[in-house]
Amino acid sequence: MVDKSIINTLYRGIKILELLAEKGPIGIEQIFRDTKIPRSSVFRILCTFEYLGYVRRKLSGNNSNEILWELELKLLSLTRLILSRLDLKTAIRDILERLADETGETVQLCIYNNEKALYIDAIKKSKSLIAYAEVGTELDINVCAPGMVLAAALKDEEVDALLSKKQFPKNTIYTINNPKDLKKKLKEVAQKGFAYDNQEFAIGIRCVAAPIYNYNGKVVCAINITGHVSTMSDDKIEILVKSVKSAAIVASKRLGYQF
Repeated sequence: MVDKSIINTLYRGIKILELLAEKGPIGIEQIFRDTKIPRSSVFRILCTFEYLGYVRRKLSGNNSNEILWELELKLLSLTRLILSRLDLKTAIRDILERLADETGETVQLCIYNNEKALYIDAIKKSKSLIAYAEVGTELDINVCAPGMVLAAALKDEEVDALLSKKQFPKNTIYTINNPKDLKKKLKEVAQKGFAYDNQEFAIGIRCVAAPIYNYNGKVVCAINITGHVSTMSDDKIEILVKSVKSAAIVASKRLGYQF
């Protein structure tokens, strides 16, 4: 039952935006089926969002000529504003900068959001790195080291629920997307205290990540080093793992965690 203090139209509008983010582009009929919001209300809400620049309509492209609705990129501007105000970023930004300077590689910061790794900060140093996740990008936990670090910190029942309901992508031949193998990998990450992505996100790209804890011992984010295989060569991985783990410890202490 919805609290009486909640504005019903606003509540419905947010539910529609969430549905479009998950399943769009979709038509009014599917929105009605999934949300039970009356079709006339759905249309008025969508038209309002369209006027504000947050959604747009297009033809389905098949013979039915159905009108489909999808999110506009304007929503990303809100995301960037939120991310730019995160105290977490401000508190440990200098640690990321120092790590990037020391390694000469790209350093990123991720949080767990919507069962994915959300990149909230990045300092690009590697000149040979072409493909990398920019700020605001969300990646499935199996294709990136920070995602595996964040998922490894979940409770066992949360991991089981995540692995049972999602279909994970296989970006490259190295990507682990089988639930059983992925669960084994997450246990190894939890035991070792770091994750190593060896071209699982993209061919030629490697990444190492470690967890950052807050004052009550909760993993709140992951810090990672990303680079090309030419600079993150086999003989350097161990050194980079030590560097990222060390930076994670410094960041955790700053957030109040006692080792």
